[in-house]
Amino acid sequence: MTALVLIAYGVVSGLRSTVLKGLQLQGAAHAIAGENPISFCNVFSLSQLMIGLALLIAEPVDVGREIDGLRPRVRLAIAADAFLGCFLAPLAFYMALDQLAVITQTLLFSLTLPASALLALWWLKERLPERFALSLALILAGLLVGRIFGSGLGMGMDQLPGLLWALLAVIATATRNCLRRQLAAQHLSRGLTGGVTNLAGALVFGLIALLVYGPQHFFLLQLWWVIGVIVIYGLTLSLGTEILRQLSTARFSVTQVAFAGSASVVVTVLTAAAFLHEPLTPGVLASLGLILLGVLQRHLSGPSPSSS
Repeated sequence: MTALVLIAYGVVSGLRSTVLKGLQLQGAAHAIAGENPISFCNVFSLSQLMIGLALLIAEPVDVGREIDGLRPRVRLAIAADAFLGCFLAPLAFYMALDQLAVITQTLLFSLTLPASALLALWWLKERLPERFALSLALILAGLLVGRIFGSGLGMGMDQLPGLLWALLAVIATATRNCLRRQLAAQHLSRGLTGGVTNLAGALVFGLIALLVYGPQHFFLLQLWWVIGVIVIYGLTLSLGTEILRQLSTARFSVTQVAFAGSASVVVTVLTAAAFLHEPLTPGVLASLGLILLGVLQRHLSGPSPSSS
């Protein structure tokens, strides 16, 4: 039964992009007063509100007192973490998904791993992971194969805005990964590093929605909107992914969790092909295989040495 937690983590996290793209398409087909009822504002405001509250409830420490005891440098790091992880990265993720195919965006996001490693080398003075050059070469080869042979992936210059949004999401996520490495040494509560930051992001997205669309943007009580945004994306996928990730991290090794995370890429690609009818050509499968090999090869060959 314990293994089901790890399997569920891979499946649930893999469904997020496909479901969000489906909601974007559904909203475009059912505009209200000329506006798409699905936006990054209401989607992320509601989902981050759920995650933030859940983390605060799960670890009920005195967050206010914890914040008062922080040094200015640590406060700045937490604020930067909130901006990158709970605003900029989700915003760029949404905009990239709005303009690219799910499979294209998913393959491009594989660059987060080498980007994080290179940034950690420059910023944190950490050593590169073992066989990093091979990993990077395989990931880039996978993207090149997808660009040349992945018919329908849309990696041409006509997709430049979406590609730039995807690149921004990769940079924001990689930068946040390095910040999180620094914050881990502070032994802060999840209520602060996860709960407060997600609630801050929810507040910002909510304010944008109120200013741009008005309060009705949160109360579009059509059945598909309530089920899609609140029940499926917010509760099941966003909150569910966070809960399953923490359970998996507590019960399984780093390698096992890494394999589950990579399996989520396969889930995303297969569900995008099955439900959104995105092309699943031999070129796409070859691209996916090379990228997965690049991400997982250091785990397949044994553990890498610890960072200096």
